Amino acid sequence: MASCKPITKKVINSPESCVDDNLRGVVALYPKLLLHPKHRVVTLRRKNDSGRVAVLGGGGSGHEPFAAGLIGPGMLDGAVAGGVFASPPTGNVLYAITQLYKYNSGGVLVLLGNYTGDRLNFGKAFEKAKNAGIKVEGFIVGEDVASSQNKTGGRSMCGEVFLYKLCGAMAAEGHDLLSIRNMASEVNKNMATLGVCLSACSLPGQPPLFDIAQDEMELGAGVHGEAGIEKLKMGSAKETVVLILDKIRAHLKLQSKNRVAAMINNLGGTSLLEINIIAAEIKDYLDRKQIKMERIYSGHFKTSLEMHGFQICLLDLSGERGDSWLRLLDAPSGAGAWSGCDLSVGGPGGLAEDDDLPQAGEGKITSGPTLSVQEQEILRGSLRAASIVLVENEELLNRLDSGCGDGDCGITLKKFANAVLKYLETASLEYPSNVLWELSEMAETDMGGTSGGIYSLGLSAASQALSKAESNDRSAWLSAMCSSATAISKYGGAEPGDCTMLDTLHSAAMAFKENLGDDLQTLLLKINEAAERGAKATADMIPRAGRASYVARAHSRGEDAGARALALLLRAALDMS
Repeated sequence: MASCKPITKKVINSPESCVDDNLRGVVALYPKLLLHPKHRVVTLRRKNDSGRVAVLGGGGSGHEPFAAGLIGPGMLDGAVAGGVFASPPTGNVLYAITQLYKYNSGGVLVLLGNYTGDRLNFGKAFEKAKNAGIKVEGFIVGEDVASSQNKTGGRSMCGEVFLYKLCGAMAAEGHDLLSIRNMASEVNKNMATLGVCLSACSLPGQPPLFDIAQDEMELGAGVHGEAGIEKLKMGSAKETVVLILDKIRAHLKLQSKNRVAAMINNLGGTSLLEINIIAAEIKDYLDRKQIKMERIYSGHFKTSLEMHGFQICLLDLSGERGDSWLRLLDAPSGAGAWSGCDLSVGGPGGLAEDDDLPQAGEGKITSGPTLSVQEQEILRGSLRAASIVLVENEELLNRLDSGCGDGDCGITLKKFANAVLKYLETASLEYPSNVLWELSEMAETDMGGTSGGIYSLGLSAASQALSKAESNDRSAWLSAMCSSATAISKYGGAEPGDCTMLDTLHSAAMAFKENLGDDLQTLLLKINEAAERGAKATADMIPRAGRASYVARAHSRGEDAGARALALLLRAALDMS
């Protein structure tokens, strides 16, 4: 059903080009930065090896100035951008890591948000980088109070910017990779963020993501346009700040005489008049509680497009560690969105790509069983049918995703399906392990976001399992399916019963295992029936992983979109077999 909401006006060239146009603008504003346009990577200009650790940030676009605007001496060395509210693909993350390691032999620390797509895509990039001999460590940031009870921990909010500053300052002092990562882990335990929004944001070319009444506000709204955990009546600035800080103070167990650093994050559409009033109320609140506010920072740090709202983050500086962290916060920085910046000095901004750096693709896999010409055509027909059904169900999947996600599940899967259809026109399917590997690369490059990460990891794990098989039998394909589920669970943090596509995949795999000895027609029927049950079951589940787990249950609209998509493509593929 098409939305009747009006599309929100934005000053852009087109929804398709807005991310790349934004990055061109960043290097125009800060000529000491370098844009690598094919990979949507921005780095500090360097000619020589610094010998120290580089800090890389990134994630979906739409949060500007996060993360490219926070590159500069004493903060980030580079950033990788995904689509609007979508994780960057693995290949681009790998490019960014490799590019930074080229000029920073101390290694690369990657700070990523606690979101399924980022965990999956960045996780696969870490594995590839380590296999290539690169010193890299990743740290998942998550400090959101509203989602702190989530199975995989709280979402990453503006507290990630605190870690950009602290890790960047520590790297500038010459500390080693593990020391900086350990500090990040300790800081993450001692900060908390919570916010409210008064209106929803909208993706370029789309209407607002959710509805909110004129006299209401959403408590705990996310930075990807997710609705909050509770709708409340509008209150005064003082009442709203008290509501937020009471919850943060309880979460951090702050007491009188404790010390904190505070951050006010403008979610994009809040006036400076409002922000200044909020700052005054934060100071008054902490004074009343006899909590010493050592520093307060205010600005657009990690926005949500034009969302009218704000977040407050408190970092507990109590004890001896607080003095060290405060020193790092006070260390000089030249990042554009932080206080003090020399990046605007210099000539015109530039573009660069290092095509000789390792890319996501690693060549063909020519191991494992082979398929006869007839078997190849069966596989080709199955993949074609699965792709066509994803294209045909774009609107359904977008609608299922719109209540608890950003409404693009159908869009991203359609991109993947079209890429697969083009691939099938000329591809050799002799080695099924190679077919699955190439599909995983297409998922990575053509889909992006959470869905791309899930499918890329799952297909690459299945490919590795098939490459080790001795024959093209049922056991080999069962092993591939189980390996896929294991990899997705490992990096995504979800398990069966958490209301994700794993519920469909796990049900199908269990049916495959239980009916392995049946005739082919019965086996395929049982797998399809189990996949359908798994997808339908998600309608009654409480989401415990993925983006749906971050929002109030009232915003969920039926089955999980990813679970339904997998059930659809399995039915189409297996009906052709």
